[in-house]
Amino acid sequence: MSQPSEDSRTVRAAVEGSADRLSTLPDGPLQQVLSFLPSRDAVRTCVLARRWRNVWKSVPAVRITDVSKFLNAGHLMSFVNDFFLFRGQCPATEVEINSYDGDDTYEAFMCMEWWVRYGLSCEAKVLRVRSNADLERWALPDGLLISNYLVRLELFNLHLGTSFLDLSGCPALEDLRMKGCEIVSKRIMSPSVRRLSITYCWFGPSERTQLSFPYRTPLLEIMPLLASAFVRLHTCLDCCDKMYETGNCGDSTCEGCPDSNYGNKTCLLEGLSASTSLELISAQTEFIFRKDLMRCPEFPKLKNLLLNEWCLTPNLGALDCFLQHAPVLEKLILQFHEVHVDLVENGAKYDMATEPVALEHLTVEVKCHEVDERISRILDFLDCSGVPSGKIKILPAPKLIKGSKAPWSSA
Repeated sequence: MSQPSEDSRTVRAAVEGSADRLSTLPDGPLQQVLSFLPSRDAVRTCVLARRWRNVWKSVPAVRITDVSKFLNAGHLMSFVNDFFLFRGQCPATEVEINSYDGDDTYEAFMCMEWWVRYGLSCEAKVLRVRSNADLERWALPDGLLISNYLVRLELFNLHLGTSFLDLSGCPALEDLRMKGCEIVSKRIMSPSVRRLSITYCWFGPSERTQLSFPYRTPLLEIMPLLASAFVRLHTCLDCCDKMYETGNCGDSTCEGCPDSNYGNKTCLLEGLSASTSLELISAQTEFIFRKDLMRCPEFPKLKNLLLNEWCLTPNLGALDCFLQHAPVLEKLILQFHEVHVDLVENGAKYDMATEPVALEHLTVEVKCHEVDERISRILDFLDCSGVPSGKIKILPAPKLIKGSKAPWSSA
């Protein structure tokens, strides 16, 4: 028998040296690696080798993403239904479900409810649901979200009905994020949410939703476990045509004032009163934050606070009131831009604390383009309030949100 040539031995050594090192990983790390892939790509690994044949079934993440790569909604639906059928009820820590992004919303949404139910049945801790249709949002069915395992919920471009917003059926839920959603509920309830983010959502103009933006600013229920909150009011109707500081101008033709009364409750601040960190951003003409300060709650845990132009009032009563109700506040950031309007003080009676709060422990950052008259007034106010000059920094104002003319900065 002839001996192998040196060239053939070199080729064989090269092939052996290029062995599938990924396949040598134990099941756990291998499944974790595959969990970062869209589920369609994870399934395709079954043809790599015998070892890979069933690995995709136990990957701890379900990702129905990259939906534009499917031929049509029916193609996506066929894959997902078969995928769930063959995968079975293997637990999945993270589930991400996207609808098809074509014009046929009926077919694109046909199986969305079943897909979400499947994700919850896999004991998902993180659930993301996104409606990609251009012409219509998928309506999340009432009572669908019930899970003892769900910790984080992210909803994008959905139409959210009434019962959904009672999240008491998810007792472990801590993080709720909604973006681009249309919310028609009158109330949002969750006994467990600690972190809340609602951005670019739409709400009806006739009635306040108890939690959301932007038309009528919502009524926030008390959330005792909320640790931090960022609230930016954008394009809401809560503005006085006569520029009254806290609304209630008495003019029946004013679009913002007639519907701005909501009893003895605050609209937002009471719901945020348990926070340790707050960022409250609003156009100066929008009076919701100032109106809330007329019946201001205590902020016994608040340590970090960021405000912008809305706190600039004729006598700085809004800023003074807020500080007097935050006895342990450690850091205050004031962000101001060049846009400024003169408010009318008429009728503004803030709920001041019975005894002034000492502010000598407070550190302040004032971010502005220049130290003009309004900044000088604030510096004088802080000095009279007992804040040492050494604890006040003047810094450049941050840039406005790209492409936005809104008179407030990005946080």
